[in-house]
Amino acid sequence: MEWSKFNILCKSPEGRNYLYNSRMNLLLKLPEDTYASLWKNQQNFSLDKLKGDLDEESLDFFIKNKVIVDSGEDDNFLLQKKLLRYKRSLDEKNVGFVIVPTYGCNFKCPYCYESNLPMDIMSERVEDQLVRFIKSFGINEFPISWHGGEPLLAFRRIKSILYKLRDENIKLSDHKLVTNGFLLDDEKCAFFNDFNLQSIQITIDGLEGTHNMSRIHKSEIPTYDIIIQNIERVFRLMPNCRVIVRVNVHKGNEEEFPVLHKQLRKRWEGQNFEISMKYVNDHNNGCKIACLKDQDKIRYIEKLVKKDNFSSLSLYPKPKLSGCTATFLNSYVIGTGGELYKCWVDVGKLERAIGNIFDNNRNISLISEYILGTDMFSDKKCLSCSFSPICDGGCNLRRLNFKQNNIKYDVCPIREEDFGTILDLYYNQKFPAQSISQ
Repeated sequence: MEWSKFNILCKSPEGRNYLYNSRMNLLLKLPEDTYASLWKNQQNFSLDKLKGDLDEESLDFFIKNKVIVDSGEDDNFLLQKKLLRYKRSLDEKNVGFVIVPTYGCNFKCPYCYESNLPMDIMSERVEDQLVRFIKSFGINEFPISWHGGEPLLAFRRIKSILYKLRDENIKLSDHKLVTNGFLLDDEKCAFFNDFNLQSIQITIDGLEGTHNMSRIHKSEIPTYDIIIQNIERVFRLMPNCRVIVRVNVHKGNEEEFPVLHKQLRKRWEGQNFEISMKYVNDHNNGCKIACLKDQDKIRYIEKLVKKDNFSSLSLYPKPKLSGCTATFLNSYVIGTGGELYKCWVDVGKLERAIGNIFDNNRNISLISEYILGTDMFSDKKCLSCSFSPICDGGCNLRRLNFKQNNIKYDVCPIREEDFGTILDLYYNQKFPAQSISQ
């Protein structure tokens, strides 16, 4: 038997001794002598040596909970995860569409990855072929997300597409809209309510002054108050639609997020909304603001919990299989000209198109890269990582950019040296840690 590579032993900043196993999602708070014995034995593991340090009950517990495993068992677990991931990714019945009716936008946000795209709007010819393309899958119910640009600039096109899908008796299992929220009026809310829009994502980038410098209208009109009023319009006219308030946190607004969070929670208590904090990451080396790295998240969360008294954050790790539009065979981002993409960030980059709705020709090479060639199972670092059962492997696009353009990447959302901090925060808030004694 051997020491599982999914074990993480750490002495936390607050002096606790933790053993975490990511495969079983098991957290133990250990006595000092037990921790010392495991630490001593983990490198050159010998079950016989450990038997001399621990009692039989503790050893049985470790074996039962996969802290100590049979040789090859950890590698087989990763094969099982790989099988489940690919089974889901390659299931032809998993169909979904992100539709981009226009590349145009009425904002000029400094971190936007679509800032150089034309103001194209989907034509009626493309619209008709889009409906035929959707029908060709032979499925009468599937998810649709509207994206842009700013999709509401092409509201008439959205209306026309949805009416045609309804005429074809095609239902939407999950109907979403990503918008800056500036153009949401009574007419649009009434229409989307009729088509059972289930969620709207709208970005607010800090308090009013900071937001207006980040979410900039091309006519220099302040956008904060209008967006707030339009969100409240959704609450009134679309009570079943969940508003996801996205806050893009970067070095210029990170101090404002807890203040904004508190204000919106108080103002909208009882309404159908949630606040989603996302880091501004630089996918294409073109970020014009002070972007943050994924690993900075732990230190920021620590500050939110300790200084700003955030008590509802989900801190404990969870097993992940995940995936995104890019990793599902029959999920597509559809551009204004009918071009097909796998990744939202690729929109408008014809060299990244994997095909077109007007023919059956597909770039199998690029599809294979996205689904098979740039995931965690193609990454040696992921395969040897103790966190792999609770990680989806990070962004495939970054690996693809490295393979094609040698752009360095780091997709790891957590570092082992920071993990003790998260465990301390969780322990202090929830006190879930178990302990075993000799």
